[in-house]
Amino acid sequence: MGKIYCKIDMEKVEKIINQKGFYFICTKVLYPDFVGPKYIIVSDDPDITIKHPKTKGMIIVSTDKFKSMAEEYNRFFGNEDREKHRYSKYHNIEGYSEEIIEDENGEHQFNPLDIEAYPVEDLIDQRETENEVQKAMKKLTDKQKRRIKMFYYEQLTEREIAKIEGVQRYAVRSSLESAISKMKKIL
Repeated sequence: MGKIYCKIDMEKVEKIINQKGFYFICTKVLYPDFVGPKYIIVSDDPDITIKHPKTKGMIIVSTDKFKSMAEEYNRFFGNEDREKHRYSKYHNIEGYSEEIIEDENGEHQFNPLDIEAYPVEDLIDQRETENEVQKAMKKLTDKQKRRIKMFYYEQLTEREIAKIEGVQRYAVRSSLESAISKMKKIL
């Protein structure tokens, strides 16, 4: 079974730090393939290892550093949840995608997100690819850009695009093929 994503609430983290002097989180939560200390200790106290000897040898980060880590973690998994929601709108009527499961009451629920299936390296690769695609899109004509966006991003058919623009479908197809060819050469 996949792991369930939980948002890191920095207000609660800071409240715990104010009460106890530190906050800790299992490294496997943030970094599933991490090999090393079991916990990340969040504290601004320079004497944390003296006051709490069990923290010695663990990863110790400041509140500010952890805040940026938590923001990236929340953003990454928040985007995954939004993507799952968008995807669910387009699942097949005859059957449900692997992203959706049926619970004991017959209700359809999202399959819990498996953190190990979405490593951060893939996210970085995806962002780099998106940047390259955006650069290639800048080389297209306005008409090609508009049609590519409608076809791939808005998921309209060639026929729907033709109807919106008041042109023949083959004109849309030709424009899309030309744009794709140009983008392939650039990429």
